[in-house]
Amino acid sequence: MYPFYLELELFKPVSDYLKNQGYIVKKEVRIGYCRADIVAFKDGLVTAVELKIENWKRAIIQAKNYQLGADYVYIAFPLMKSYNVLRKAEFNLKNNGIGFLIINEKTSKVCKIIEAKRSNRKIGTLTLDAVNKMHIKKNLLK
Repeated sequence: MYPFYLELELFKPVSDYLKNQGYIVKKEVRIGYCRADIVAFKDGLVTAVELKIENWKRAIIQAKNYQLGADYVYIAFPLMKSYNVLRKAEFNLKNNGIGFLIINEKTSKVCKIIEAKRSNRKIGTLTLDAVNKMHIKKNLLK
């Protein structure tokens, strides 16, 4: 698979990466005024991931928003785009406690480049039960 053209294509590799680490993964979960591409639950902690092909500035803005409801937040980019993001935003990511994942276009392997720090901006708690209820309600309205 080379290269990624849509953010949607990043979902499966990142989702599989998190599931292999024991997370329960949910797609498109509302946190604040944004919708996180991936929200994962494990051991009572919440991890949010924003998937992007480009526009790292927007990814950081969204990630900062997710810190209001998630314990850990990551942005994820394809490997070929990651060099530019790191060159321009590494300090900003580390300074804000936002982690960075890369997805290899050829192998779909995910690698953690920057470890996320636990959010000190969290003002609310997102639970797996609440997310499940949201998804059930959303499906009933269709």
